Amino acid sequence: MDRLQAFDENFFSFAEMLSGAPGGAALPFKAPSLAAASGQPYAGENYAIFGAGAESEDVSAALSFFSNRRAEFVAPWLPQTPYGLAQIFEERGLLRRRIYTSMYLPAESMRAGEMPEGVSRITERDALRWGEAAWFAFGGEASAGVDSYKRYGAYLATHKANAAFAIEGEEGYLSTALIHETAGTVGLYYFATLPEHRRHGFAARLMDGLTAALAHKGKPLVLLATEAGLPFYINYGFKVIDKIPICSLTDDI
Repeated sequence: MDRLQAFDENFFSFAEMLSGAPGGAALPFKAPSLAAASGQPYAGENYAIFGAGAESEDVSAALSFFSNRRAEFVAPWLPQTPYGLAQIFEERGLLRRRIYTSMYLPAESMRAGEMPEGVSRITERDALRWGEAAWFAFGGEASAGVDSYKRYGAYLATHKANAAFAIEGEEGYLSTALIHETAGTVGLYYFATLPEHRRHGFAARLMDGLTAALAHKGKPLVLLATEAGLPFYINYGFKVIDKIPICSLTDDI
């Protein structure tokens, strides 16, 4: 399996997993393309992914699918997304809002060892608390949305294909991470630190814990890095696979 195939295997699987969350749903197209609604209204939690063979009708169907659910979504423009979809993307307002980077860390770069101090795998008992920490780590505010996101986070943390991790501080979880595993890969999602605790080395410590926990699997670790996170991953040793334009109806992703 090459790097691109490794990323695709995990990313499509991750999106399908999101559709099983409370209130979630999936609209499959010609495999592996799909629209995956997580039950959350935020663009970054919902995906329309168009692979080889996707057609303009699929884009229209995805737009209706999310509109009916009153949910925003993102449509990553993958290397295999048919170029013929560019016109309908532009016509329907699915414009490029960001450019993310698909990346991988080879299995041989991960070293088994002791879990760093404060890093732990989340159990069912702490799943709601992990969901709350993820909400605030990604800039969420104290509002009615917290309770819904806590339940969503608990689903993520306890799904059979996932493993959630966090760093515990005196006041609660400081950093969060979610691993999604497929047959040939492990993928990193929801990797973030609470804003008031950033630039204190917690991201590196949590990544050390993740690689220690995953080394025995012998699988590459893949992720989709934001512009802000890219320098950290490069410094840690991740390799670039490709640049991925992120298209959406909204700039708030």
